[in-house]
Amino acid sequence: MKKFQNKQAGLLSSAELKTFKGQFIYWLFFAILVAFCVISLFPAIWTLLTAFKESQEMYSSFSMFPKDMSPGNLWHRVSDSWKQLQLGKSFINTIILSIGDLAFTIVVCGFAGYVLSKLKPKGTKIVFALVVWTMMMPAQIRMVPNYISMLNFPFASQDSIVPGVSLLDTYWPMWLAAGANAFYIILFKNAFDSLSHSYVEAAQLDGCGNFRIFFQIMFPLSMPIIIYVSINVLGGAWSDFFAPLLYLDNREVTPLRIYRLQSDASIQMNARFMGYIFASLPPLILFLIFQKRIIGGINVGGVKG
Repeated sequence: MKKFQNKQAGLLSSAELKTFKGQFIYWLFFAILVAFCVISLFPAIWTLLTAFKESQEMYSSFSMFPKDMSPGNLWHRVSDSWKQLQLGKSFINTIILSIGDLAFTIVVCGFAGYVLSKLKPKGTKIVFALVVWTMMMPAQIRMVPNYISMLNFPFASQDSIVPGVSLLDTYWPMWLAAGANAFYIILFKNAFDSLSHSYVEAAQLDGCGNFRIFFQIMFPLSMPIIIYVSINVLGGAWSDFFAPLLYLDNREVTPLRIYRLQSDASIQMNARFMGYIFASLPPLILFLIFQKRIIGGINVGGVKG
């Protein structure tokens, strides 16, 4: 308990940790957290180890670890599973979808938050109220109207005088939905609210337009929130299953590819488990690289004269 001698905040103070009751509560919570960690990690570890087992070994052995854990055998399992699953095309499609979602979220939601925060045209309060109201609407209610809208965009009716365009089997339905995300609009608005309006006034005096102010001034100053949003958008787009299932037909993304492998009898069970690992690696790597940036901050509260 030496590391807690100068502890100032928390459930237990440094003085309470010296007592029997304080230490009992501490180790009780510690044991509970360890138990929850083991329960949470066990499915992922079991999936990883099962993916490296041979087909016969999966059904004949109750051991959690593969019998042959040599580097050569492990690499053979990875390469053989990749050939069986043929995930290359679906990976490329998912990358295109994720990058498009990110671009629409950052540009459209970011600029919408900038308008609501700094420009504040007439009717801003009404627009902001409508944005908040859309968050209270269940996603199931929007499902059918959204599908009809994408079937005959932008008129949502085949009886209209001007014919619409079908956006089905394209990435546009997901990209447009990413640009209309109310949560990220509010998040960007709150981020821009924390920035001094003096930045905008100084840039306007220098003759900068709104787009230049947004991309060259507000955008760099809001980098922590942009990184946070980017990680969430990329992770969500990579694992999105329902929207591609609803709108896409020939352009198969990774979650759909993994799901449809269940009906393919030629794919062995260990290869399917390896497919789960392949599909989860990109968001995991993304999180491990940028996890410190999620909670990063920047002091933009004032302007130095």
